[in-house]
Amino acid sequence: MAQSILITQCLQNDFVKPIGKLDRLPNKLHIGYEETKRLMGENPAEGPVASVMRWAVAQPEERLSIIHIRDWHNPGDPAQAGHFAHFGAHCVAGTEGAEFAFAAPDGAGRKTVVVDSPTLNDFHGTALAGMLSSFEGLPVKVGVMGVWTEAKVTFLAYELGSRYPSFRIAVCSALTASSSTAMHFLALDQMAKLLGVEVYPSVGKFIEFLGGEALSAPSLKHASDRPEIEGLDDGSEADLGLIRHLFRDCRKVAIEPLTGGFSGSAALSARSVDILGHEQAPHVVKIGPRDAIGQERTAFERIEPVLGNSAPRVADFADMRERGAIKYRYATMGKDHSTTFKKLYCGGMDSAQTEKILETVFVEQLGRLYSAGTLEKCDLLDYYQFSPDRAVSVRKRVEALIGAPADGETLRFPNARSFPNLCLFYESSMPSLSNRRPDYAYHSYVHGDLNGANIVIDANGNVWLIDFFHTHRGHVLKDLIKLENDLLYIYTQIKSDADFDEALQVSDALASVTDLAAPLPKLAISSPSIHRSFQTLRKLRSFYPSLIRDNSDPLQWSVGAMRYAVHTLSFDESDAMQKKWALYTASLLGEKIRAGYQR
Repeated sequence: MAQSILITQCLQNDFVKPIGKLDRLPNKLHIGYEETKRLMGENPAEGPVASVMRWAVAQPEERLSIIHIRDWHNPGDPAQAGHFAHFGAHCVAGTEGAEFAFAAPDGAGRKTVVVDSPTLNDFHGTALAGMLSSFEGLPVKVGVMGVWTEAKVTFLAYELGSRYPSFRIAVCSALTASSSTAMHFLALDQMAKLLGVEVYPSVGKFIEFLGGEALSAPSLKHASDRPEIEGLDDGSEADLGLIRHLFRDCRKVAIEPLTGGFSGSAALSARSVDILGHEQAPHVVKIGPRDAIGQERTAFERIEPVLGNSAPRVADFADMRERGAIKYRYATMGKDHSTTFKKLYCGGMDSAQTEKILETVFVEQLGRLYSAGTLEKCDLLDYYQFSPDRAVSVRKRVEALIGAPADGETLRFPNARSFPNLCLFYESSMPSLSNRRPDYAYHSYVHGDLNGANIVIDANGNVWLIDFFHTHRGHVLKDLIKLENDLLYIYTQIKSDADFDEALQVSDALASVTDLAAPLPKLAISSPSIHRSFQTLRKLRSFYPSLIRDNSDPLQWSVGAMRYAVHTLSFDESDAMQKKWALYTASLLGEKIRAGYQR
């Protein structure tokens, strides 16, 4: 008996047949141009659905059963009249619209089962229950792919989970689709939360769930030596294969590293020439661990419709073994290679250009997300991942910086003022805050990891955002707090004791703020680098009032800023003086947080 079951749901022409961007929908239930392209791919023969079906039919029947559920309607049946009246004509038995939208792959002669479903409930009036009866009580893995996520897919998951509690049920965000991307992801969240359905971001992970292995996933469509790849001499076989697949219509691709990322991920600027010799529009390729890339793609797809032309578009994506890649297309990116805000700022970019880029990012782009923020009850310490369990690692880093045991209520740098002992916050204060009051803060979708390397400026001066792995609904100030942290403790050079003293004055001023909506005070700073950073910080603070509205409690900033300052103590890119500055700031904020919650 098969160990796993793959069920396809309504993968029929009337639901998912590719159409043109400006074409009329063929019926009320077709998912539309954008969702069809996301599900079926720009070339359906090579898209996600076709890829999984090629793998599935190649599996032994004793390992994987395949069940195709299709809408199948008879307009002359009085019992279906109400369904037709509500949803309109679709999937009429024997018509082209009722046919499957994927081509039968090689191996289609293996046993598969087709279930004709006349209603929204696939168990009502069908043979599905009888087909699954032999699996009852067994720990079978069931993967569902198809449409609509918020209707037929969700209803099927509910029926399977309630009728067969021993089943493990999973879906893949790349293999399900809906009437809109927003409804699609809302339904996925609800299935995970209410039904316990496992939701996977990558096709490869979904295949592994069904019993496949990374090496057994279907091969990608590309020649072994084309296109010619320049600039990636040390690329792995899998990475080269992914790039060749993403640019399979090209004769040459020139790659230039744009930025490194987490866990072996990297962003690559790509210029390509097609088979006919035409220079294509530039792209950015994000490449890295398969599951992390899948998570980034699904996170980005949640906000892509809101950002519009301010954001890239996912032109293609693929998995190969344990690696994955996304090909981003940018509407107006210049043909020359791009740079990052971090490189420009650290290279001495003037204040006018700096402020222009920040206005673009936080008003024109991410501001679209922030404007929908709502005031919500939350636990900010939990959200920013504070835990007494970090006490040991924090003490180790603090003592390495000060060059002595971190004993006593206060610590001191040589030739500098004393400051509270940060270690005691994690060792004593955190456990005592277990019964802290709830916080209230505005929440919206946020980028989630907005550092200067994730702000890209192309040759035409256009500003783009990359790396959406951490995109989620969270604290509306998170992106600003993260960029402020990097501005101070990574980009700002401290070259003397006098510079360090002025840096601490900046920390004192930040920790003294009582109203987040008020402008930062002016400081008499002689160090050019610290003065420049503080002026940039004042610009970033100018975005706060519209985001926090009537909630100007500085405690919310203190929690986020302390979290990132403490994290800086482990950064390789911050030098010793910058880490000491971050330690001083974190220590001040720890006291403010302790007092704030106790009060």
